[in-house]
Amino acid sequence: MPRILIREPNHFYTYELPVAPGGAVVVGSAPTCQLALPGVGGLAPAHARIVCQPQGYVIEDLQSQYGTLQNGRRVQAEYMTPGAEYMLGAACITLDPASMPAAQPQQVQQHTEAPKTTQSAPAKEAAQHTATKPRVMKKAASAGGSGGTAGGGADLDKLVKKYERGGGSKLTFVYVLILLLLAFYAGIALRHWQRTGNCLPGIVADGN
Repeated sequence: MPRILIREPNHFYTYELPVAPGGAVVVGSAPTCQLALPGVGGLAPAHARIVCQPQGYVIEDLQSQYGTLQNGRRVQAEYMTPGAEYMLGAACITLDPASMPAAQPQQVQQHTEAPKTTQSAPAKEAAQHTATKPRVMKKAASAGGSGGTAGGGADLDKLVKKYERGGGSKLTFVYVLILLLLAFYAGIALRHWQRTGNCLPGIVADGN
C-alpha cells in the first residue's frame, strides 16, 4: 500500500496514504491534522496536504510560513516524485518507492506467422515473360535453321513430321518422294518425246 516515510530530528516512522481518488492527508503540528507532528520546528499547524489523484499523489502547500521545499525549491502544488525528499519545517517526507504499485509491462503481441506477400500484377507478368523467354528463343533458333535453307528445309521438315504423325516412317516417306520425283520426270520425258521425237530432253533421236 502506498505510504510516506517521515523523518524527524529524533524520530522515524511511516504513514499509509489513502488510495481512493480525492482522499487527502493534512500534515501539520495541530492535533486535528490527519498526520499530526507536534513539536517539529518550523512546522505550521496545517502545513501541507497530500491528495490522491489517478496519476499519483499531489503535495500542496497550505500557505505555511516557511513553505514546503524540495531540494531548496519552494513547492506550491505538484506531483510527488517517489524517493524525492520534501521538507516541511524540520520534518522530511518521502514517498516510499517500494510501496508504489509497479507499472504493468505492456504486453506486445508477437506474430509468429510470416506475413503473406502478395505479388503485384506487373511483377507476375514480368515473371511469366522471363520464364517463357528461353523457350521462345529456342524455337526461333530451330526455325531459323541455316541461312538460305530456312524456307525449304522448314517445309520439308513439316511434311516429314506430318507424315510421321500419320503412322509412316521417315525412310518410307523418302522412298515415296523419290518415286514421285521419278514419275514426274518420266511424265516430262514422255511428253517431250511425243513433241520432239527424242527419248530424253537434250538427246536427238537417230536419223533426225
